[in-house]
Order: sequence, then C-alpha cells, then structure tokens
Amino acid sequence: MAFERNSLSRGQIAITWLNKYSGLLMKSPHIGIVVDPVEVDESTLADVDAILITHEHYDHLDEGTVIDLQSKINCQVICDKASYDRLSAAIPSGKLTAANVKDEFQIKDTTISAEKSSHPAEAPVTYVITSEDGVTLYHTSDSLPFKEMADIGKKHDVDVCLCTIGIAPKATPKTGAEIAALVKAKLAIPYHGEGQKEFLTALGKIAPKIESRVIKQGEALVYPLGKT
Repeated sequence: MAFERNSLSRGQIAITWLNKYSGLLMKSPHIGIVVDPVEVDESTLADVDAILITHEHYDHLDEGTVIDLQSKINCQVICDKASYDRLSAAIPSGKLTAANVKDEFQIKDTTISAEKSSHPAEAPVTYVITSEDGVTLYHTSDSLPFKEMADIGKKHDVDVCLCTIGIAPKATPKTGAEIAALVKAKLAIPYHGEGQKEFLTALGKIAPKIESRVIKQGEALVYPLGKT
C-alpha cells in the first residue's frame, strides 16, 4: 500500500512498484507522481499531481487508464511524442505535454527532466524526478545501459535508480546492474521483470558500493532507508 503524503517527513520519498513492468508511484510530502500506469488500481492514485509516460508500448501506455484518471483528478500528463499523439484527442491541450530528451518540467516545486532511452520505441524517454527537497529518482523505463547514463547520473546526482532487469529486448539482471553502475546511484532497485536475486549478485560484482533493495509489487519503500 502506498504511503500517504502526510506520513512522510521533509527529505523523504515513498516509492511503490505498481505492476510487473515499470508502473511506479512516487510520493513526497508535497506531490504524487505516477509513471506508466498499466494494470493498476486507479483508486490508489486519487491524489496524483502528474502522470508520466515513457513510451507507447502496451506495458507502459494504457490509454484508457490515463484518459480516465486524468479526467477524474485533472492532473498533468507528460509523455513521449508517440503517446502524445494517441492521447491528444481525449486530454485537454493544457493538461497534456510532449516530452523530448533534455526537456524539463515543473510540477508544483518538483522538477521532471526527460532524458534519453535506449529502447526500440518511436521516441522513448526516461525521467529524472527531483523532489521539492532535492531527492532524485531516475526512472529508466525499458532502457538498456548506454554510456551517456554516466552523464545523467553526474548531472542529477541520482539518489534512487530503477533498473530494468527483463521483459524488454536484451534486458537482463546484468544490464540492470550496469545501469546502476553507470548512474552511480546511492540506491538501486530492480524492476520490469524477474531475476531480482540475479540483479543483486551482478550488482555486488560490478558496483559493490551501491546499496540495493528489492521491492515487491504493491510494496512501498521509503527513502532514505531506515527513516520511516
């Protein structure tokens, strides 16, 4: 179950993994953001301020869910160009924005940065979400590791990195560990697939100084760790 905002202290974020793909709910004391809501319980997303979509594939874009959720709570939708084209007829123009690589968006006092993705989709992006207190979450969608991830990690000083470990083409627990190593995140969390134990083993070999946690579907983790 997701944390309520009023249960979080300054400098904390809560991360809930919503499905077996990259569906994620991030909350800080001031904001709620859901990424790639597919196969989700919409009732748990009632206080979301923004929906982010990384690309148009079936396990990342559920048009019906996005349209229905946006109409109910009047939130902002930020998405890749292909998803924008599919949603533009149903979501008011003032509430829908296409994200290109290097674009930045402000939702309340939270910054969302669109970054490159290495994945075979039309115009996929990854997102760095920086909370009002400067806590950074890097949502890598279906991306494989690529050398510029090191620059992204350095630019944003990533606290938490979500690492793709399967389902997507060529994605494995090892490539997920390589993502964490490139980004040099303080905490790495495997998602989008199975093989969490293999990810932990690979990360221990590739970047043993990076802390890691496994979260189950529907389970919330509060960062920084140990400060619930």
